Amino acid sequence: MYKQYFKQAWNLMRQNCFYSGVYIIGTGLAISMVMVIAIVYHIRTADIMPEVHRSKYLYIDQVKYERGKGNSNFFWGIRSAKECLMPLKSAKEVAIMTNTAITSLLYGDTYVQIPGGDDPQKVQMMGTNNSFWRLFSFSFVEGKLFSEEEFQSGFPRVVVSESLARRIFSTTTGVTGKSILLDDTEYSVSGVVKDVSAVTPSVYADMWVPYTSMPLVMEATDERDVSVGLLTVCILPADGMGIDKVSRELEELIDRYNTTLADGKISMMNGVETHLTHVIRQFVMGGSVTAVYLMLLFLILLFLLIPALNLSGLNASRMQDRISELGVRKAFGARKNRLLTQILIENLLLMLPGGLVGLLVSYGMVALFQQLLLAPGIIAMVQGSVQTELTFGMLLSPAVFGYAFLVCFLLNLMSSMIPAWRAIRVNITESLNHN
Repeated sequence: MYKQYFKQAWNLMRQNCFYSGVYIIGTGLAISMVMVIAIVYHIRTADIMPEVHRSKYLYIDQVKYERGKGNSNFFWGIRSAKECLMPLKSAKEVAIMTNTAITSLLYGDTYVQIPGGDDPQKVQMMGTNNSFWRLFSFSFVEGKLFSEEEFQSGFPRVVVSESLARRIFSTTTGVTGKSILLDDTEYSVSGVVKDVSAVTPSVYADMWVPYTSMPLVMEATDERDVSVGLLTVCILPADGMGIDKVSRELEELIDRYNTTLADGKISMMNGVETHLTHVIRQFVMGGSVTAVYLMLLFLILLFLLIPALNLSGLNASRMQDRISELGVRKAFGARKNRLLTQILIENLLLMLPGGLVGLLVSYGMVALFQQLLLAPGIIAMVQGSVQTELTFGMLLSPAVFGYAFLVCFLLNLMSSMIPAWRAIRVNITESLNHN
């Protein structure tokens, strides 16, 4: 019986090529818009190398320093990070790093070249501690990260990306131990790692150095400057520790730190954030996270509702033309539920190619506009050369495909069920007399 339904549906599609084409294109465009949102959401929240534990990461970025009537809103300073972040017992790893975008904005671009060379290369440099390399999973092509002793002493060591090694040394191998000039300061290459994409903004850079070797971080002496500065933090909680326990311990450490200050005090502006909240706040630049959720929900419903109404109009027009046919079939004993099943199967056959078109269009849109869609706004403005390369593994996700086909099904159900049910309910006499 169902085999016959599919054969009839296929014949109707061939007989109504214009209707079928419009239906497939309309479904595809609706799916593509929803899929773009789903793909972007997946890429920014899924576990992607080197950010392999995104579902567990916690962030505490913005810190406020209050002194009298004046406030300074910034990131962590060298002293506050050392006394408030590093002692966290509820954290398994505390990765502390500089914010590349803010550093470039405040202190200008960073250039690197080989000693004696005359072709400086503009780069994105990030200062880190050693926990950074344990928290995030980098793939070393050769060499290794700088040691804890080198970090503590501020020794000028640097880990470079493959693409930067190729630009500077014209090779990605055999560069460990060589020297480079970083803004006229000589650094020794300790290792080379595979390139990372800017869709992992917490770790994206061309080169990574101990932040203890960066004068703009370490030369702060004023109480305010050592309390708020250029350092951001990503935490991996210890086993059995959640965001609440980390927050309570951090508040206690901040209170203790404030007792050592003579003029002011520090506090967290946004508290401890999960990865999802952190990503959303990057896009809204400090706005309301709840408002973003509501806006996304509204957009998804809008992208579904408008095409569903248009496709319902197409289905209603088509059902009007088939009322006579349905009346004849009911006169010969066809049951309403079987007629409805057949109509839904017909729409299912139109939905599947429409869904495939939507998937292809959405992946094409993300690939075409990946920098605009995926890079955080401030990075896109400050770093014009941001690389947002997307691999096939980033885009291909069973969950995203599942959402796509669920959207296809809901759209098909919304647009076909009501017109079909109304046409089937017309009594046999009116159906046979329908023109």
